[in-house]
Amino acid sequence: MMANILMPAMADFVHDHWSSASHRRMFFLGQIVLKITGMFKLTEVDEVPDAARVMFVLYLEGMESGDAEVYARFDAEAARIYQEWLAGREVH
Repeated sequence: MMANILMPAMADFVHDHWSSASHRRMFFLGQIVLKITGMFKLTEVDEVPDAARVMFVLYLEGMESGDAEVYARFDAEAARIYQEWLAGREVH
């Protein structure tokens, strides 16, 4: 799938470095940071909500597990936390 989304040179880079645990973790971290900053609309000067920090850990644990069922459970929990955070913002 990644080869279909990324430009060929980028897909080759990821493929070449995927076997390295540290490179794989950096890739996961980048994906999660992008997702969390987009969801919470964070900039470098914004205070990071606790919900975002918890979700970050859940996504990282899920991705590093390498198990689709584990990731799905963590993803569902992160979605629940995000919905609670959104609901709290709407009240205030």
